Amino acid sequence: MSQVRTAPSATREAEDRALVALACRVMAAAGLFDMHGHISLRDGDVAYINGRRSSRISVTPAQVAVVKIADGAVVSGEPPAETSLHLGCYRARPEIRSVAHFHPLAATAFATVGKPLITAFNAGAPFGRVVPVYDDPDLVRNDSQGSAMAKDLGDHRAVLLRGHGVAVVADDVPGCVTLSLYLEENAKRLAYAMTIGEPQPYTDDEIKRVAASLWQPFVVEKTWIDAQERARRAGVLDDLA
Repeated sequence: MSQVRTAPSATREAEDRALVALACRVMAAAGLFDMHGHISLRDGDVAYINGRRSSRISVTPAQVAVVKIADGAVVSGEPPAETSLHLGCYRARPEIRSVAHFHPLAATAFATVGKPLITAFNAGAPFGRVVPVYDDPDLVRNDSQGSAMAKDLGDHRAVLLRGHGVAVVADDVPGCVTLSLYLEENAKRLAYAMTIGEPQPYTDDEIKRVAASLWQPFVVEKTWIDAQERARRAGVLDDLA
């Protein structure tokens, strides 16, 4: 687990801002963020999160907001309306350092129709047997809602928000982006399989073995590098130092 720090230095603050801006653009280039969506990074007692007014595909480090995790006080910038979603996760799960919230078509559809998002493809293995559902379509805009959503998240890596979107958590930003890609990929494959027949769920043993093989640092690094390169080739990172 990463060491918890309380006062990011000026240099580390610049690095944190740059990383969040990069991840936000990468998520937008991957089709996970549209005009909405946010990703955050915990560093000590504060969280860095892309600002509410900035375009997700062109956000700059200067447009990244900073908020205190304990009480949600704004340190700088203008955080998104659903910052409480992120803070609820950080308060409930001290080990996580990154949270993403977005509205992917396939994954959100499963919660909307009441179909469980099971693991029937390798991409789903890191999420366990089934992804839990937060059964409230309203925006997560206050501490009470953030706490309730985090309760349904439990110790999972993701939670579906019925009729709304998803939240994904990880111990770093590259892992959060990777899991976000995996979650939607699993949902797309599962939805397609359902047009052919009934998908065969993985057993607990299969999930354990596949997750152990798939959720390795080098796999996360490879996925993160690939996602950045795709964004770079699309011209999304041209003006980001």
